[in-house]
Amino acid sequence: MIIKPQIQWHQVPSLRAPYLYWRDVIVVLENPNKVLVVDVWRDQLAKYSPPPGAKTFKFTYRIGVLDQESVKYLECVGEALQRRLNPLFRRNFRCDKDTVVMLP
Repeated sequence: MIIKPQIQWHQVPSLRAPYLYWRDVIVVLENPNKVLVVDVWRDQLAKYSPPPGAKTFKFTYRIGVLDQESVKYLECVGEALQRRLNPLFRRNFRCDKDTVVMLP
């Protein structure tokens, strides 16, 4: 299956309202030099905690909201973004091998 997700990005220095109440988002932690981690989060964003290795860096949050049709393939989109951005800390996402994500 081929997916072409529409991602709306929001960049913030720290998590605060209204972002705290969002669900089913992609979280990218980045500093000016490097992308630290690409993560997917299905719960409320207020419960999100960066990985222990990334906490030592100063970073900003880039939060991506997917369109309604692509939300069920959130892990696949996260995996495709991770391949493209090549972060310092890598995550293992559970995604079907039959799913192909075409990023804009």
